[in-house]
Amino acid sequence: ADNTELNTFVIDFKDEKGPHYPTSIPLAKQLTTANEVTLRNPKALIDTLHNHKIWVMARIVVFKDPILSKAKPEWSIKKAGGGLWQDKAGNTWVSAWEPAIWDYNISIAEEVAKFGVDEIQFDYVRFPEPFPSLPPQVHPKANGARSDAIAAFLTEAKRRLHPYGIPVAADVFGLTPADPLDVNIGQQWEAISPVADHILPMVYPSHFLPVHLPGVPHPNRMPYETVLKALGMAQIRDARLKDAGVPTARVIPWLQAFNAPWVDHNFSYGPEQAEQQMRAVYDDGLNDWVFWHPGAKYEQIMAAFQKDNASRAKTFTPPAELLNVINMYDKQGAKAARDKAVARQKSMAASAPGK
Repeated sequence: ADNTELNTFVIDFKDEKGPHYPTSIPLAKQLTTANEVTLRNPKALIDTLHNHKIWVMARIVVFKDPILSKAKPEWSIKKAGGGLWQDKAGNTWVSAWEPAIWDYNISIAEEVAKFGVDEIQFDYVRFPEPFPSLPPQVHPKANGARSDAIAAFLTEAKRRLHPYGIPVAADVFGLTPADPLDVNIGQQWEAISPVADHILPMVYPSHFLPVHLPGVPHPNRMPYETVLKALGMAQIRDARLKDAGVPTARVIPWLQAFNAPWVDHNFSYGPEQAEQQMRAVYDDGLNDWVFWHPGAKYEQIMAAFQKDNASRAKTFTPPAELLNVINMYDKQGAKAARDKAVARQKSMAASAPGK
């Protein structure tokens, strides 16, 4: 980072294994596993990063929390016949409709904010995938649409975290801008973009299928085209929100730094693939990106990084191909979600002090 354009680190402060720092929150402390406390002096770590002019994004996993769900089954997703619901990997989840879960995670975020981080990034801010092979999910306090629950959580998080002077970010599926609804997990683009400060779609080419994007039959082998079209859809949808008078989040895509042998045994991701993804980001009129490797091994792509972080975004002109897709999405639910966002914006304005 001292010698390249890299200027941001994403640090796990809490994930599905619990908090990774010494917390003083009673319930979080109770659920902390000693060998998972890897950030023993978070203030010193943050101070060191700041001395190197590095922006610190604190990642907090929210609703995928098997430790909390087992401790608090009353806050969790259930099966119809009773007992905790499990995903395909055997993980139990807490419910996105449960206010106590909101408070628990936002309290952790507030504690982390006091350490001096620059940003709170909420991950797994979604419902688990409702695969047909799994039992139906039962949420004891279900109320309205899934996307409304996610938007309400982020709105409450901003209300409590903005006094610390830090933005609130939300990680979302890479398919979110390429789906007119909520990808079956509560992540609907027009619901989240207006309420988050930053939105981070995980547009990893390996995670797309040939049917997801127009003209991209081999997504993992077409990193430029995949990222370009996925983010292009996001840009068009944000432009329509702005035209309707609704603010939108800063888009910071997650990019792929890893090989995906489950998709293609003979195609590796190195500097060329990294550069293609970054170029797609810039061609979509964006400047920011974050790379992910499950083992945090970025040496294989570091040759793609420039020596300075000057703006490289170009003017984005929506291609007719993507405009046609978004026009279709509007008919399939995106416009209805946008109208709801407009109504929410007017309601917030009407309830503001002095109105």
